[in-house]
Amino acid sequence: MPHGVQVPSEIVEKWQEIVDLLAEIMEVPSALIMRVEPPNIEVFVSSESKANPYHPHEIACLNTGLYCETVMSTRKPLLVPDALQDEEWKSNPDIKLGMVSYLGFPISWPDGEIFGTMCVLDNKRNEYSELYRKLLRQSREVLQADLRSLLASHRELEQRETKIRRLVDANIIGITIWTLDGGVLEANDAFLGMLGYERADLVSGRVRWTDLTPAEWRDRDARAVNEVKTTGIVQPFEKEFFRKDGSRVPVLLGMAAFDDRREQGVAFVIDLTERKRAEAEAREGERRYREVQMELVHANRLATMGQLTASIAHEVNQPIAAVVTNAQTALRWLRAQPPDLAEVQQALDRTVKDGNRAGEVVGRIRGMIQKTLPRKESLDVNHAIREVIALTRGEAMKSRVSVEAQLAEGLPPIQADRIQLQQVILNLIVNAVEAMTPTTDGPRDLLISTEKAEPDGVLVVVRDTGPGLSPASVDHVFDAFYTTKPGGMGMGLSISRSIIEAHGGRLWAAANVPGGAVFEFTVPASGRGESAEAGLCPRFAGDARSTR
Repeated sequence: MPHGVQVPSEIVEKWQEIVDLLAEIMEVPSALIMRVEPPNIEVFVSSESKANPYHPHEIACLNTGLYCETVMSTRKPLLVPDALQDEEWKSNPDIKLGMVSYLGFPISWPDGEIFGTMCVLDNKRNEYSELYRKLLRQSREVLQADLRSLLASHRELEQRETKIRRLVDANIIGITIWTLDGGVLEANDAFLGMLGYERADLVSGRVRWTDLTPAEWRDRDARAVNEVKTTGIVQPFEKEFFRKDGSRVPVLLGMAAFDDRREQGVAFVIDLTERKRAEAEAREGERRYREVQMELVHANRLATMGQLTASIAHEVNQPIAAVVTNAQTALRWLRAQPPDLAEVQQALDRTVKDGNRAGEVVGRIRGMIQKTLPRKESLDVNHAIREVIALTRGEAMKSRVSVEAQLAEGLPPIQADRIQLQQVILNLIVNAVEAMTPTTDGPRDLLISTEKAEPDGVLVVVRDTGPGLSPASVDHVFDAFYTTKPGGMGMGLSISRSIIEAHGGRLWAAANVPGGAVFEFTVPASGRGESAEAGLCPRFAGDARSTR
């Protein structure tokens, strides 16, 4: 078929309603939509009117003198009031079916290629009034608008498929095309090599993701299947696969269904073997580092305490000297004749008080010199933003972008992964700077602001004065592989939204006034949302330059 585009059933049903209505209004036995498929022409849609001799999907050969052939070859409307009285048309094949009058218009794809015709036919003479001609012409416009939409959607799908194919063939990460029942329809060399399989194993059907999964991970797989059925996507999670030799490989796996049926989709798989090894080494290194760090801190405290020896001695000697003095006073009053027990009682009370005071001093010294582990604290979002602004200051200056921060005071702390949160902020800032870089006229202003979000959280806003987002871009800017930048893979904003949602927040975009774009996200305050789960969002794909 031209363009390789299939007309979906819902469009066919719409066209069926149109031809039925045309036949009824114009009181003719036949209203048709014809589709050309050289060397034939097909009755694509036929009205369900009485006495209509044409049937859907009926095929006729071209170059036989049909009315529609002339319409398609001339690309002009054709009116034949009475073929029996017309020397040019009295041998037309349609006359054998009793159709002696004809009115038809050409139907074209947006690039001008002929799709076919839209026509009405009558078994008697019919001049087809100007009103009828206008009605058929407007109906034809509806069909051509549908074809424009179909072709645009088809080309967008082709572009996405091209990007996916580029990613698959790049073999940077493992990529598979899966079926929900456990099949692996396609996989790139990176995935096959990760598990030690050959392409012949894939072709033979021996590679199934359900068989690759160890028993202890099948419950997690079942949850992933439910996520796909419910939402169409699965946020990246860690699991293990069996290699062909029976050994195991730890992986990070993310999945997305292709369509609303959610029976097939794509999975991105990263081999975590080296990362796990590095993490183990890092944990051991961190443990040793912390031990050394604690020793150094401890040594520093001891050195400081050594420098304060005189002050410490004075601090301890004071209550000890008072204890001795009070004890001597108590003894003296006990030796008196008669003993003054009231004075003895007062002296002993002062002894106890000064002894407790000496104990408190010793306790404070002990707290100063003992080893303690550092404590994790909640994240100050303003501090995290300032760090990213400092990181991007050089790029903004090079692009002549003025960066301003309006960070509200008194914001509640948030519980978040600093690296992942700063990755989102970095992505939004770099996107905004890049969007404004080609601008030759007008201001290049970037405003990053924070404020308290209701009911309990923080709102971060990144606002630029660049070219902005079209309504279509706003609808798709967070879709995976969607990008408006040449060479972009369209992954950054999709991953940024995943990060923010994993923290219990929300990320969205809108148009700036009077021009530019606004990206906003919320993050709940500590204790209100979900904490950032380690490895939840794939940092490998969070390229801040890959979107918008």
